Amino acid sequence: MAPGDVNWGIDMGIVGLTLLIIVVTASALLGLWILLSNRKSKINLWFFVISATILLWNIFAYLGYQATDAETAVSFFRYNFASVSLYFIAFYFFTLYFPIDSSKRFFFLDFLITLIGASFTVISLFTNQIIQDVSIPEKGKLIMHLGGLGNVFYLFTILLTAYILYTLFKKNAQLSDINKFRIKYFLIGTIIYALLNIVFSIGVSFLYPQNYNYTQLGDFSAITFLGFTAYAIMKHQLFNIKLIATESIVILLSLILFVQIFISNTISEGVINAIIWVLASYGGYQLVRSVKREIRQREEIAKLAKDLEKANEHLKEVDKLKDDFLSMASHELNTPIAAIQGYLSMILVEGLGGKIPDKARTFLNSVFESAKRLGNMVKDLLNVSRIESGRIHIIWDQKPVEDVINQAITEVMSKALEAHHTLTFEKPKHKMPLTWFDTTRITEIMINILGNAIKYTPNGGKIVAKVMNDDQKIVVSVQDNGKGIPKDKFNCVFEKFTQVDVLKDEVKGTGLGMYISKKFIELQKGKIWFTSDGASKGSTFYFSLPILKSKPYDPHDGEDAVLH
Repeated sequence: MAPGDVNWGIDMGIVGLTLLIIVVTASALLGLWILLSNRKSKINLWFFVISATILLWNIFAYLGYQATDAETAVSFFRYNFASVSLYFIAFYFFTLYFPIDSSKRFFFLDFLITLIGASFTVISLFTNQIIQDVSIPEKGKLIMHLGGLGNVFYLFTILLTAYILYTLFKKNAQLSDINKFRIKYFLIGTIIYALLNIVFSIGVSFLYPQNYNYTQLGDFSAITFLGFTAYAIMKHQLFNIKLIATESIVILLSLILFVQIFISNTISEGVINAIIWVLASYGGYQLVRSVKREIRQREEIAKLAKDLEKANEHLKEVDKLKDDFLSMASHELNTPIAAIQGYLSMILVEGLGGKIPDKARTFLNSVFESAKRLGNMVKDLLNVSRIESGRIHIIWDQKPVEDVINQAITEVMSKALEAHHTLTFEKPKHKMPLTWFDTTRITEIMINILGNAIKYTPNGGKIVAKVMNDDQKIVVSVQDNGKGIPKDKFNCVFEKFTQVDVLKDEVKGTGLGMYISKKFIELQKGKIWFTSDGASKGSTFYFSLPILKSKPYDPHDGEDAVLH
């Protein structure tokens, strides 16, 4: 049996007509519904053009295959190929906006594809360069002879199909999971449609050049594209199905009520039905408007959310730049500040340079205190930079907590005495259990808390430090009878660059001490908190450390921490 005589066992006349009716109906209804759902949307507009070209493509192809004379068949096939050219132009521009607008547009490529597609449309309609002629040797058979540009046209459609699919998959990778799921079936339908067209419209025509009748299965494969798109619309609200469904229901209901007017049994019944039709139509119109407004608001919210996401990314970049700057500036400032403090200490404390006049000593003491304050500020900035970049290394040590408290009290005692405070340490009645912690960091936390109590308590105040063993943890507290913390400032105490004290104008600082203390204690699996009855009623700061019987896990020694 010759290739052209292959028997497919299909009556293409009956099957073709059935498939044509399905394709034409589906493309017309789907295209119109999507266009009417949002006439301003470029996505909806281009999908309508796609549906219209599919409709023309299939009608002209069917008429060409059913023609009984060669001249009529040639005319219809030339219209058919012209529609295919327009289809590919429409689908290309559709992918520029669907499902998201292309971030990068190649206007030269847009122009080139439009020019080539439009050229093929004109060439197909007015020349024999694509369809040269058609012969009909017997009923049920048709042989199509391509012109000089026929194979070039097929190559153009294959390459453009590949590029369209590449663009859709590239955009799909940028979508959120829920949006990927929404366009999943649309992509499946597009892929199947493309493959069936390549197999039947191109492949079969080359394998069986003596009988083109079965290539029309490629034309009718539009059913898969339309079917999967319709399923995506119904199942996953593609193309704003909420609006499409609302408009469809409103129109259908209005038509039914309108018909009821003319089939009424009496004039009064007709008048009532007319009034009902007017009211229902107006209510439906308002319903459609409200749905459109809701969709528009949702789109605006989505756009704002996208803009906010971009703004957040920008803020993260700015925040990183700020942290990098603080880290760099702190490191650079640390060296000259240390030199200033060192030389001033040698002059004022060690007497280097001989006797200093009283007035000069006063000035130098002021400079020394400012240098120490500046040094503390730089130290705080360095700590913040290290904390936020994850460069703080905890050096674990096992020793009595009471020793650390004593050391901290010793360091701040001179300032307490200057303010005429009573600073005491109420030692526990029983020896505290040993635990693992970073001695330097805990000392710094204790100095921060004691320093705040000294600064924010009026002269002659009372400050009491305590330590206790409470529920498998060690708890340290510092109580003062100072200015306290206003209740509306409770949430700000441990934030960066925040001073919530009521003496802000009198007490200068970076507002980083408690933030750093919180981070240090958390790195050691502890907690920090406070209580205060409000302004002018004093406050008590606490921090706790878990009681560990072995050194916490360290990647260098591989030992795990175990709660005692």
